[in-house]
Amino acid sequence: QRERIVKTILSELNETIAARGALIVAPDGMLIASDVRAGEDIERLSAMGAGILSQIGTSLERAGLGSFAQVEVVTEEGKLVLVEAGPTYLLVLLGARLEIGPGSIEIRSAAKRIARATDFAAN
Repeated sequence: QRERIVKTILSELNETIAARGALIVAPDGMLIASDVRAGEDIERLSAMGAGILSQIGTSLERAGLGSFAQVEVVTEEGKLVLVEAGPTYLLVLLGARLEIGPGSIEIRSAAKRIARATDFAAN
């Protein structure tokens, strides 16, 4: 049940913001669920996302800035957005030309829905 709910959330997010894919990743990099276009290396993406989160989290903690709300990585080939989703993280792949601003609300909303679905399933 939880897996189906989470997959639906990822699929709806991808359609709404025209994302290349969305993944739910555990803090250790383990892939929990994904909905990505063919050709994306989801195992590598989930490990990369966890690495980015770990390094940024440690740096923010050392600087006394607390935890992050959203991390955005912009490259020439596209964008990667990471958002906390309960005990997991939502990783969203966007095309290079898509502006993150308008999609941020949808991404955060999906992360909250994933967190609720995870909490509900755990209880």
